[in-house]
Amino acid sequence: MINHTNSEDATGKRRRARGLKGLGVALTASALLVMSALPAWAAENMTITFIRHGQSYGNTSGNIDTQVPGPVLTPDGQQQAKDIAAQLGDRNFDAIYASTMVRTQQTAVPLSQYLGLPIQVLPGLQEIEAGKYEGTPERAGLFGYLTAPLAWAGLSVTPPPNISFNPIAPNLDAFIPSAADPTTGLNGHQFEDRVNGALQTIYDNGDRNAAVFSHGGTIMIWTMMNAKNLSAEQKIMLFTQHPLGNTGVVVVEGNPEDGWNLVEWNGVKIAGMQKGPIENVMTQVRTLTRQLNSVVQDVAAAFQTGNVGKILTAINHGAADALFSTAKFVRAINAQVIGGVTTAIDNLQKKLAPPAPAAGTQTTAPTSGAAVSPAAFSTPVAAKAPAAAQAGDSPAKVAEAPASDNKVDGQVKADEAKADADATKAEGQAKADDAKTDADAAKAEGQAKADDAKTKADAKKAAAEAKKAAAKAKAEEKKAAAEAKKAEAKAKADAKKAAAEAKKAKAESAKAAAGAGAGSTD
Repeated sequence: MINHTNSEDATGKRRRARGLKGLGVALTASALLVMSALPAWAAENMTITFIRHGQSYGNTSGNIDTQVPGPVLTPDGQQQAKDIAAQLGDRNFDAIYASTMVRTQQTAVPLSQYLGLPIQVLPGLQEIEAGKYEGTPERAGLFGYLTAPLAWAGLSVTPPPNISFNPIAPNLDAFIPSAADPTTGLNGHQFEDRVNGALQTIYDNGDRNAAVFSHGGTIMIWTMMNAKNLSAEQKIMLFTQHPLGNTGVVVVEGNPEDGWNLVEWNGVKIAGMQKGPIENVMTQVRTLTRQLNSVVQDVAAAFQTGNVGKILTAINHGAADALFSTAKFVRAINAQVIGGVTTAIDNLQKKLAPPAPAAGTQTTAPTSGAAVSPAAFSTPVAAKAPAAAQAGDSPAKVAEAPASDNKVDGQVKADEAKADADATKAEGQAKADDAKTDADAAKAEGQAKADDAKTKADAKKAAAEAKKAAAKAKAEEKKAAAEAKKAEAKAKADAKKAAAEAKKAKAESAKAAAGAGAGSTD
């Protein structure tokens, strides 16, 4: 028996490369038509991808730490930040937000660098304040700390050692006792208002596909409070079996007016909530359109200044930014749309294949009143691995018998080899196209930098010439002043000399007159 499953999977993927190559263009056109048909009054949906921060020194301390700004990331946490950027980068978010706490901002840095987007710090996303439990060991204080937040989400919890959860009516009046006054503290209304305020700001900014770096408690509790498509039993299952580890991801979709639905929770995808190819393209088209509009606005603003240097710089920067935005769009389409269609086809083929023998018994999720280990109630430190694959996600390896006819077998292999060659050629062409796009973007960026350098050099030269002219004018002014002073001194000397000569002449005239008078007397 020969197992052809792996080679056939690879061959099938490559065979579909040619058929999927033009899919992105067709879907983009369809998305534009759908977007143009939407009523102007409809509240536009947005996707929020919550990302918990990487491991911090607060996590490793084993103590509850919710104070702002809080501790920094550990080396492991920094690596987790890089890993999550690589994992989520091609979702091509249109904005990146982080809480007022240092650990979320540091976790957001690699994604910010990958997408070329700034990190916008937004109040309201910080961790749920622990009140009197701040600084206490998690084992001792976590139950008291989370009792009120769970009540906000409609869950009650029995204390250790036999921890269990039960659904209740949401109680937003419950509060976490503060350290200063145990009779008051953060309640559900205040928590809800501050997170909703942050999401309203994101919506008002026009961002519809934002990455939001926040905290485990804030993400889990707010989601369980607001996800309309979650039952109490599902909340218990997600909270106990899939607690949000460092850099865990929760995705919600909706808007502040109509409410929210859960799409994905720490690797668990909610049935019926996954976007189709056209919806993904619509999101990416909107992001690209906004970024290109921003380029146009920057260039227009430069033209309004009338400064040639600023205009040229804006044009060159705009060209580089437009190419970079287009390259991100292409990556996102390849990753989300074409990759998604390929995965869907693979999953369909796997479901149609004969099932593999059961390897073991599946553990059912806890429901109302289910007992839970105390370990499940502790805050996770390391990132939790995604949930086990669901039905249809793992391929069943089916062994095929070799063909009895050597000629037929040889023809099959020849056909496979030709298909592989064609698919490899198409794949190589796609990579070449991507490389050319990247090269064009790099070239445009390099040209922009060169133009900036030339503009700066021209400005420096003009400044030097102006300085030289000013120095020359100052020297000439000084010379003229000296000559004027010299002329003034000469004029004074001449006047003094003339006055002396006039005085002498007057004296001589008087003397002559006196002599004439004396002669007449004799």
